[in-house]
Amino acid sequence: MTLQTKYITLDEFDEYFPEIHIRKALGGEQNALAWLKRIEDRMHTYIDSNFNRDIDRAYPQFTQNQKYHYKRALLEQGIYIFRNSDISVDSGYDPEKGEIMNIDRMKKIKIAPNAYEELRLCNLTNRQLPPREASGILWWMR
Repeated sequence: MTLQTKYITLDEFDEYFPEIHIRKALGGEQNALAWLKRIEDRMHTYIDSNFNRDIDRAYPQFTQNQKYHYKRALLEQGIYIFRNSDISVDSGYDPEKGEIMNIDRMKKIKIAPNAYEELRLCNLTNRQLPPREASGILWWMR
């Protein structure tokens, strides 16, 4: 897997999951690109809001190993959403049945377990470290 950008490409998704033809499954290249963009944006928001990190600022300081695991986290989140739907946009409520799942449970399962493990490996889930310094560079990335 190349590490030229922090984002994943359709070709990388195809390489990592050769059994899935993502462009075909999602109705074409533009739909597939939009789908990947949403995965990237939502993962970015998840990390920024839950772990007080700023991926845009931290990524230039990532080691090659951190970049590798961050990309794998995005790929794992992509397959999780592809197979299970995007739980983060579900209400957990059915008009006929009532509440199917409470919001706290939905928050816990919206991130793929494999993606979370990859985020742990690149040190993005550690809440014990202080947030950004005034310089904008995370001290733990130096």
